[in-house]
Amino acid sequence: MQKIDFHTHQIRKGGNIQILNVFAQDLYKPVPEFLFTAGLHPWHIGMINPEECLQAIEQSIPSKNMIAVGECGLDRSISTDFAIQKNYFNQQILIAEKHHKPLIIHCVRALSDLAQLKKETKSVVPWIIHGYQGNQEATLNLIRQGFYFSVGEKLLKNESKHAIFKTIPIERLFLETDDQQISIDEVYSMAAQIRKVDEEMLVEILFNNFTYLFGNAGLET
Repeated sequence: MQKIDFHTHQIRKGGNIQILNVFAQDLYKPVPEFLFTAGLHPWHIGMINPEECLQAIEQSIPSKNMIAVGECGLDRSISTDFAIQKNYFNQQILIAEKHHKPLIIHCVRALSDLAQLKKETKSVVPWIIHGYQGNQEATLNLIRQGFYFSVGEKLLKNESKHAIFKTIPIERLFLETDDQQISIDEVYSMAAQIRKVDEEMLVEILFNNFTYLFGNAGLET
């Protein structure tokens, strides 16, 4: 059974399953031959044409390799007006709902806003927060609301976050390399040690998590 790199900015050699993050403004390039997600990142709203990006996301959805909308979301650490961020995130929620695609979410200093928005929109597609680093209170609240979590090197190497990592139900967990140079093999090894589970068992559980949300989409590619 293969390890899954749930969110990466670079495809690497090896036999693992890798989900490439594609920014919406780059969708004019040839559609990737591997699994990918595509979204309008809040960091980019003021730099590109957001409406064209939303169109590009819609147009890419028929690709068998596009498995989710995102990364998209909310970020209170940037200067872009939060209401504008929320508007474009809402539009991507609608796209995800329309096409029954999960959402891959970037969220910085806005987890309570995110939880509230999930309630308001009554969205039924899975919401997966990538690069998760929330605190214990936020984590418990998000677990109650049915969120999924993708975790990478930054949390796993922060010992103060290990208790939070153990709080995440393993059936709601994914692992990622994001934009870091670390290998997904190293990420799985760290995660297994912290959770005190056999690494092969962890690989199997996370593979099953993936097929539960996405079916066998693209796993033959």
